Amino acid sequence: MARARKALSLDALAAAWADRRARRAVARRGRMNRWDVPRGIGSSAALALIFGFWCAGFVNGGHYERFKQDNGSVGDIAARAVGLKIASVAVTGNHELSLEEVFAAAAMPVTASLPFLDIASVQARLKQVPLIAEASVKKLYPNRLAIDITERTPFALWQMDGQISVVSADGTAIDTLRDDRFIALPHVVGQGANRRVKEYVGILLEVPELVGQIRAATLVGERRWTLKLKNGVDVKLPEDEPAKALARLAEVDRETRLLGKDIIGVDLRMHDQIVVRLSEEAAVARAESIERKIERMKRRG
Repeated sequence: MARARKALSLDALAAAWADRRARRAVARRGRMNRWDVPRGIGSSAALALIFGFWCAGFVNGGHYERFKQDNGSVGDIAARAVGLKIASVAVTGNHELSLEEVFAAAAMPVTASLPFLDIASVQARLKQVPLIAEASVKKLYPNRLAIDITERTPFALWQMDGQISVVSADGTAIDTLRDDRFIALPHVVGQGANRRVKEYVGILLEVPELVGQIRAATLVGERRWTLKLKNGVDVKLPEDEPAKALARLAEVDRETRLLGKDIIGVDLRMHDQIVVRLSEEAAVARAESIERKIERMKRRG
C-alpha cells in the first residue's frame, strides 16, 4: 500500500513538472512572436499614403513644372534661402555685343541659384551666337557669376542671294549687315567667297594703290575672282597668280590712266597681254575712227 502511494506521488510530480515545462515553452514562444504595434502608426501610414498620392498627382498633372518655372527647383529655393542666389553677373570680352545681348544668349532663369546652375549649358548657349568664338562661365561664391567671351572679329562682307552678312576671317557668318558700321570692310560675292576672304584680302594688300577703286569681288565658279570697280569696270583676274596680274594692271594704269577711260572691262587671264573691252559708245567711236583712217589711207593711195 505504501509502495502504491509512493509510485502515485512520483507520477504526479513528473506530470506537474512536464506541465510546467510546457507552459514555460508556450510563454517563451509567445514572447518571441509577440510584436507590439506603436500607437498612431495606422494614422501615420494613412497620411503617408495620402501624401504620396498627392505628390504623384502634383507631378503628373504638370503642377510641379509650373512651380519650377515660377520658383525654381527645390534645391534652387533652398540655396537662395541661405544666400546663394545669383546677385551679380560680370561680363568681359564683349565689344560688338551689348550686355543685354549676352544675357539673352546665356538664357539664365531668374530663379536660378549659384550651386545648381549648369555652367556647361550656359557656355553652350553662348557659343551658339555666331559672333562668340569662345565662352567661359565661372561661379564666384557666394553669389557672383563671371562670364568671359571671345568675339569673332568682323573681317569682310559676304553677299549671297541678295543678303549681305558680316563674316570673320575664317568665313563664319557673324551677323546680317544692319547698319553702316562695317560698310568699309572688303566686300565679296558668291558661293564659297566667304571661305576665301583671306585670300582676297591678300591680293588687295599686294596692290594697295588700286584698293580705293575696288567696290567688290565676285568669286566665279569658286575658282577665280572678278573685281567690280567703283566706276563700273569689271576686272577679270586669272586663277593662278591673281595678285601678280593685278599688279601688272596697276603699272599700266599708272602710265596710261587706263581704268579712267571709257571702258567696261579688263581681262587679265592671259599672262602676256591685257584685253580691254570698250563701252558701246567707245566701241562705236573707235570703229568710226578706224573707218575714217582707212578712207584717208585710200585717198592717199
